[in-house]
Amino acid sequence: MIRYILITFSLLSFVGSTKAQQIDTTAPKSVVKPLEDNRPKKATLYALIPGGGQIYNKSYWKAPVIYVGYGVLVYSYMFYNNEYNIVREAYRQTINGETVTNPDYANVPEDMLYNLRESYRKYRDLSVIGVAAWYALGIVDAAVEAHLKEFDVGDNLSLKLKPSYQIAQTGLPNFGVKIQARF
Repeated sequence: MIRYILITFSLLSFVGSTKAQQIDTTAPKSVVKPLEDNRPKKATLYALIPGGGQIYNKSYWKAPVIYVGYGVLVYSYMFYNNEYNIVREAYRQTINGETVTNPDYANVPEDMLYNLRESYRKYRDLSVIGVAAWYALGIVDAAVEAHLKEFDVGDNLSLKLKPSYQIAQTGLPNFGVKIQARF
């Protein structure tokens, strides 16, 4: 089942990156290539599939980072959920006066079992919140990167920082930094 899901995600994520482009050799070449008006919208829609927006933006190295993040968070959820269920059962047996069947928690006091159970529950719930936050972060990253593709980073841009020295009316020197930007 997991294999089919991975194959489906792989095929859907490469749909946007396999479009052929036609080059017009008669037109003069410009430094800045205009992008589609709906590029950020498309990137956001592709990002609904984890890693799809990053692949659409041709940031191929980010897709494995997205998947590793999901893997870590899902593993964390599974680990804490398993431990929570084990401790919950031991706590239930303790408060009902039954003998605890798990030897790791046989001699643990009731209040410590309660605190341990709540701790595992908290971290399990935080893992779920982490998955949702990671999903939202992937969508935001794809949308922001698509918007920044239109940003001009040509050679005509410059930012110069120079030390500055001025004498104030009081006669005391003022030191500072002069910032000069050219667009």
